[in-house]
Amino acid sequence: MNNNLVEKWQKDLDVYKDICTYFIVEGNIFDKQPFYDQEEMAYLPVSLSEYLYRYLIDIGYDMVMFHNVVEGFHNRFDDGVKDRFLKCSGQKCNEPRSLGEDITTAINVLNQGDMARAVIFEFANTIALEPDRLSDDENANYIKLMQSSLEPVTAMGTGGKFLRNIVFLMVEKANDIPAWFYLNNPQVRVLTVTRPEKSVRCEIIRSRLYMIEGEESLSDDEREKIINEFALLTDGMPIEDIDSIIKICDTQHMDVRHIKNAIKLFKYGQVESHWDKIDGNILKDIDKRINKRVKGQPEAINRAAAIVRRACLGLSGLQGGAHSRPKGILFLAGPTGTGKTELAKSLAEIIFGDEDFLIRFDMSEYGQSHSDQRLIGAPPGYVGYSTGGQLTNAVKQKPFCILLFDEIDKAHPSILDKFLQILEDGRLTDSSGETVYFTETLIIFTSNIGINKTDEYGNRVANVSYGEPYGDVKRKINDEIENYFAKINRAELLNRIGENIVVFDYIRDDVAYEIFELKLNSILDSIYENKRIRFTLSEEFKSTLFAEAKGNLKNGGRGIGNVLETVLLNGISDILVEVIGKEIDAIEITGTDGGRLLYD
Repeated sequence: MNNNLVEKWQKDLDVYKDICTYFIVEGNIFDKQPFYDQEEMAYLPVSLSEYLYRYLIDIGYDMVMFHNVVEGFHNRFDDGVKDRFLKCSGQKCNEPRSLGEDITTAINVLNQGDMARAVIFEFANTIALEPDRLSDDENANYIKLMQSSLEPVTAMGTGGKFLRNIVFLMVEKANDIPAWFYLNNPQVRVLTVTRPEKSVRCEIIRSRLYMIEGEESLSDDEREKIINEFALLTDGMPIEDIDSIIKICDTQHMDVRHIKNAIKLFKYGQVESHWDKIDGNILKDIDKRINKRVKGQPEAINRAAAIVRRACLGLSGLQGGAHSRPKGILFLAGPTGTGKTELAKSLAEIIFGDEDFLIRFDMSEYGQSHSDQRLIGAPPGYVGYSTGGQLTNAVKQKPFCILLFDEIDKAHPSILDKFLQILEDGRLTDSSGETVYFTETLIIFTSNIGINKTDEYGNRVANVSYGEPYGDVKRKINDEIENYFAKINRAELLNRIGENIVVFDYIRDDVAYEIFELKLNSILDSIYENKRIRFTLSEEFKSTLFAEAKGNLKNGGRGIGNVLETVLLNGISDILVEVIGKEIDAIEITGTDGGRLLYD
């Protein structure tokens, strides 16, 4: 047995079994656990109860008894042990007993020092309904257990070695047990069962790979490559899920060489990924396609295009061996109205062919510390629990998508911890306990951090201005972003974002007319589609309108749009009211008079 493949909690148990009398086992307790079978010479996935039974019997315990409130005393792995156990206690088989009486029985048997014994209380959280508000009976039960823990008994094991009689309390989390029971009690040890590490996943996969079609035709090198890929793509998954993927391969008759498809089917309910269907020609000129909608941001577009190409080709995060992280990350910073949100929309249309694949969250709505409940769902018993989380629900419905988190700096700092988990692990667990995977998402953050800063007197002052060169704007904004994450103690999140910060420039004069034309044509085309009236502008009026729009460039493209809405759209609304009932299919706007548009 390779000791390097033993999980930490198992190593701790091996050390503390001779020191402690009680073990609280918490965490991933409902998952299978790796047990090395000497006959099979392989790691086999077994339940936690079976693991503890096999382990304890192997090291010399004569009797291992289980207990829960439904079955009472039992042992699914040895039918005869219950009779022996109850005989030691003087209790008759099948005699109905209360929980308190069963606890007393267990303690009495453990106090007998003739042979080494262990008792495992499954679902030990049921000993008390509320650990911090115990009833008299519940309090009495824990006091019995506490007294027992402080009076260790050593007995002879089957191998001739003296062992401690021990008790296991299996719970989902340690605080299901009253804190006074285990805090400052040297006889009680908390063992936290975690999700299996990569080395353990590899061994479990190796022992089960024979169940998948095509395994017998693999060369040794191919087999190891597939085992490694399988383990990487199941990072963070419990062994139960790995077993489920193997069953999918079996039922769907998937070849072992297509294990990646089985994992996608398990995670997302479908094999075909939208990322896999992207035309290579689109990737070649993605920067040109973005530029059709986002003007005046050459460096930002080039940076974004490179990151997206890497994401589409599945190359993101390979330098860190990250196979479970999102497809890619973009942090778009810079002045308002410069195209950050428009870039996200254009990527959704380019990659997926539809802006509906962009799921937007306005982070100004998540300014409270408890707002994370809106993202992943409220805890059981709280209002909104049954509806789930807005983020987790959205990704369940559209696992292949772009997630846009607008104005991330307006979210409460505690919300950012959820993003840290997404960027690092590529998954979140919602309020119902279901794991939601973000592996097939592209995540985009936008922020106005760095446009203003706090001076030495605590006042908010401008950090960058319209007239500054782009290089200075970029440097100042990057510095403020770094300061911001350090100030809120979330530097690790900035590390996950890495070099994917893209700073947008102010809209400069040389591209202002392109943006003006783009927005103007969009407005006129929309009116034609809805009203079947083609509006045009005379050159003189168009020049006047552009001059007014250009004067609002400090607000970027949004400033241009605001002028078009105020001057043009409001005026066109008046014209449309005037021509109701008339058969007109073309109107030219020639100028203004006192705020009214003149037209022919």
